[in-house]
Amino acid sequence: MSYFTLVVALTVGLVAPFRANAMPSAGAQSDANMTVFLMRWFNEMQSGRTERSLYAPAYAAQVSDEAVATMSRDLNKYGASPLRAEIEQSRKEGDQSFYIVKFVFPRGDATSLLFGFDAAGKISGIAIGGLAGD
Repeated sequence: MSYFTLVVALTVGLVAPFRANAMPSAGAQSDANMTVFLMRWFNEMQSGRTERSLYAPAYAAQVSDEAVATMSRDLNKYGASPLRAEIEQSRKEGDQSFYIVKFVFPRGDATSLLFGFDAAGKISGIAIGGLAGD
């Protein structure tokens, strides 16, 4: 099992996205489309909104109201919504796609998240990771 697979497999329900019909299969996503989706997801999560149908079944079971509220609180510590999302790294491993995404905020700080997607484009895991200056 690779490092990315292990991190995603061990991460418990930290976040959730915004609309079930907004995300086609991860394999069909361009980097530009993915960053647009993830920016909308981030803004929705800051507002405490979630759409659990975007999760792979095994991961969706971990997305509780408490986990969403905690993530919303954590993301709101950055203040304003991010200015942009940047895909730092992407890779496919078997039927999984992984994206390390850096979110850059108006005051100059940043945070990164690792997103995993299954073959159907469902979110299979999310892990928090920091960057210098975080």
